[in-house]
Amino acid sequence: MRYLLWTICLAMLLVASELVSRPLLPVDETRYMSVAWEAHVRGDSLVSHLNTETYAHKPPLLFWLINAVWSVTGLNEYAARLVAPAAGIVCILLTVPMARRLWPEAVAFNRCAPMMLASMSLWIVFCPVTMFDTLLTCFTMIALLGVLRAESGATATGWLMAGIAMGLGILSKGPVILVHVVPAALFAPWWSIRVRTRFVRWYAGCIVATAIAAAIALSWALPSAAAGGKEYGDELLFGQTTGRMVNSFAHRQPFWWYLPMLPLCLLPWISLGSVWRGIRLSKIDAPLKFLLCWAGGSLLVLSLVSGKQIYYLLPALPAFALILARLATLVEGPVTRRDLLFVIAGTIAMGALPLFANHIPQLFETGLRDLVADWYTIPLMACGLVLIPFTFKRVESAVFAVGTSALLFIVILVLSLKSTIWQEFDLKPLADAAASHNSGVTWYGGYHGQLNFVGGISYIHESRSREDLSEWLTGHRNGLLITRLSKANITQLKHAGIDASNSVPLSSTQMEQISEIVRADEEFPGHDWQPVVKQLYWIRRGLPLDPYAVVHFNDPPVACGKVGIGGLE
Repeated sequence: MRYLLWTICLAMLLVASELVSRPLLPVDETRYMSVAWEAHVRGDSLVSHLNTETYAHKPPLLFWLINAVWSVTGLNEYAARLVAPAAGIVCILLTVPMARRLWPEAVAFNRCAPMMLASMSLWIVFCPVTMFDTLLTCFTMIALLGVLRAESGATATGWLMAGIAMGLGILSKGPVILVHVVPAALFAPWWSIRVRTRFVRWYAGCIVATAIAAAIALSWALPSAAAGGKEYGDELLFGQTTGRMVNSFAHRQPFWWYLPMLPLCLLPWISLGSVWRGIRLSKIDAPLKFLLCWAGGSLLVLSLVSGKQIYYLLPALPAFALILARLATLVEGPVTRRDLLFVIAGTIAMGALPLFANHIPQLFETGLRDLVADWYTIPLMACGLVLIPFTFKRVESAVFAVGTSALLFIVILVLSLKSTIWQEFDLKPLADAAASHNSGVTWYGGYHGQLNFVGGISYIHESRSREDLSEWLTGHRNGLLITRLSKANITQLKHAGIDASNSVPLSSTQMEQISEIVRADEEFPGHDWQPVVKQLYWIRRGLPLDPYAVVHFNDPPVACGKVGIGGLE
C-alpha cells in the first residue's frame, strides 16, 4: 500500500505544480473550458455551445463533470482544471486491480505497475492537461476489467461493466473507445482457453456490451441532435466520426508516424536495462497476450486512421506500462550499473540542456535560450545523480527511484518555466482588453473560443474574410479587431526594435510605428482603413512567439476586397 500511496502523492504533486505554474493553454484547454463555461451560463447540459454556436466536435461528459464541480465550488478555474487530472489519477489506481487480475502472484509487478504508468513521459505530459484523453483512458481500463471479469466466469456482471464503461467512454470522446477495447475482446480466443470452448457465447456477450454502450450514448446523442437543429445533428451523429476515422480533415500523418514516437512516449522505462533483460525470461502467456492485443490493437488501428496526434495513444499507455513492469520484474536479483546507465546518463544530460541552450551561440536559434535559469540545472541534474546508489538494489527499489526521479524532474522543470514560457501562454491580458471594450470585438482568422472563459466574454465575432470584416465594421464603427500579425510584420517589428522583450504597455511612439507598419502592409486586413494599433501582445504557440494586435479603425470601410490572415492555431 505504501508503494501505491507514494505514487499517488507524486502524481498529485505534478498536477499541483502545473496548476500553480501555468495558465490554461491555447487552443485546446481554453476552448474546452469555454464550452463548459457556456454550458454553465446557459444552463444547457444537452447541447454544447462555443462562442454562442453549437459545438458538436466533442461529447459532453467532461463538460458535465466540470459543471458538477462548479455546482459545489462556484465558477473556479482551478477546481475545473482538476477534473481531467483526477481521471488520470483514477487510471493509476486502476492499474492495481488490472495487475492483480493478470499476474496475482507477482508481488513486485503489482507494486511497480502503477509507478511505471505515472512516470511514463507521455503520461506525465498529458495527465495534468484539461483534455478528454485521461477520462477516455479511465473508461477504457474499466471496460477491459469488465472483459477480464467476463472471461473469468462472471459473464453477466462483466459484460454489463464493459458496456457501461464503453458507453461512458463514448460520452467522453466518442466511439474511439472501441479502438482500445474491441481488439482485446475480439481476439480473446487467442489469449484465453475458456473463450475457445464457448466462443459463441463470448461474442454474443461482446454484442450485448456494445448494445449497452450504444444505448447509453444514444440516450444523450439523439435528444441533443433533435434539440440542436439539423446541421448540428448531422455533424454530431455522422460528420465527426466519418471525418476523423476515414479521411481526417486535420492532423493527417503517414501510417508509420507513431512508430518513431512510441519509444519517446515510453521513457524512462524503455531505457531501463532490466526491461530488456526481462525479454529473454518472459513467456507469451495468456496475460501477456491480452496486453499485446490491447496495446498492439490500439496502435495498429490508430495507425490506419489518417488523423494522428501523440496523445491519442494515451488509452493504450497502461498496457505498455503493465508489459514493461512485467518484463522488469521478471529479472531475479538486484539491478546492475548497466541497467541504470542510460537512465542516469539521460537524466543528467537533459538536466544540463538549459545550461548549453543559454550559453552556446549555435543553440540560440532553437528558441530554448533563457527559458530555464542556469541554477535550475543543479536540481535537474541531481535527479539523475541520486539514482547512482540504487544500483545493486531490488528491482522495486530501483523502479521507484527512477519513477520518483522522473516525476520530480518534471515538477522542477514546470516550476522553472513559471516566470518565462508559461506567462507567455497567458491570454488573460488580451481577454481583459477585449472584455473592457463595449463596442464589439472581432477576431480575424480562426477563432476557437480562446477568450470566452478567460475573459468572461459571451461572444466574439469571427471574421473569416475581408468582406466579413468590412460588413461587421459597418455595424460596429468603434469596434476592435484582434489579429495575429504576419511574418513580414514580425520582421519589420524587429527592425524597429520591437519584439517580445519589450515591456507592455508600449510607448505611444512604438504604437505609432506598429500602426504605420500595418497600414503599409497590403496583406493586413483593412490596411487602407486607417488602422490604429491600440495594444500588442506576444502570445506563445509552442516555442514560437506571435504578436497579436488589438486594432481600431479611424476610417471604417465602405467597400471591401479580399485578404486573409491566420488566427491562433
